Amino acid sequence: MSLFNIGVRALQTNQVVLQTTGNNIANVNTPGYSRQTVALQNLPGQFTGSGFIGQGVQVQAIVRNQSDMLTRQATAAAAVSAADAARLQNLQRLQDNVFSGGDNGLGAAINDMMNALSDVVSAPTDLAARTVALTRMDGTATSMRSASDQLDQIAASVQSDLDTGVKAVNDLASQIARLNEQIVRAQGSGKAPNDLLDQRDQAIRNLNQYVQTTQVPADDGSLSVFVGNQPLVLSNTAATLSVGDAPDFPGSGQRKLFFTAAGGTAQVLDEQAIGGGSMAGQLKFYNNDLEDARN
Repeated sequence: MSLFNIGVRALQTNQVVLQTTGNNIANVNTPGYSRQTVALQNLPGQFTGSGFIGQGVQVQAIVRNQSDMLTRQATAAAAVSAADAARLQNLQRLQDNVFSGGDNGLGAAINDMMNALSDVVSAPTDLAARTVALTRMDGTATSMRSASDQLDQIAASVQSDLDTGVKAVNDLASQIARLNEQIVRAQGSGKAPNDLLDQRDQAIRNLNQYVQTTQVPADDGSLSVFVGNQPLVLSNTAATLSVGDAPDFPGSGQRKLFFTAAGGTAQVLDEQAIGGGSMAGQLKFYNNDLEDARN
């Protein structure tokens, strides 16, 4: 190989390095993008009577700078945080809208009623005390009806959030299944499809904002995604989730998350198995905190 050819190959190789650097800069704010670096290697030397003469440099691979372990840990931590945030948001709504303190709160109305009844006990023939007691009782009843309406509105809002979450989960599961298929095909070239891998990792991060998952890689490059012990994504096939009434307690108002495999029947997912994600926090609030508030 001539010196001219070595120079041309070196320029072409370093052009790839510059293009990769430019791509990194262009995607600095792109969600889920992993910085890429170019791995270089020297070409095998050409044997001559004087020994091996180097033939220049070439691109070995373009490598993603990321850690699968750290990505999984960060995704799991984000799922737990999303569950706590969703539950906290609804608990704050209970506090602000239903059980607020101050002179206009439900507690103040009950205290005023009890004080008025105490005055009647002290002076049972006092018509003014009786009138005040009746007024306070009517005010307490009004406050309780308002609180009940607020609880119904909060319950309806949580149910709407759960329905929205289910749709988002099913869309993301289908997206991950499609990306699995594309990645398996692309890896047939022997090189890692970095952008597709980034997109899949980002889709999994988004999915864990709703339900916590575990991921199991396969030899062909695909990734299986599990919710609890149920496979939400297997290779290029995605199952679906839905929300419905608890089958064991019909009419109780309890809501459960159901898993349906492709061509299968719906199965109830244990709330404890779901772990994190906003839907886990919403279900815990709806089935436990909201029921306690009603009681």
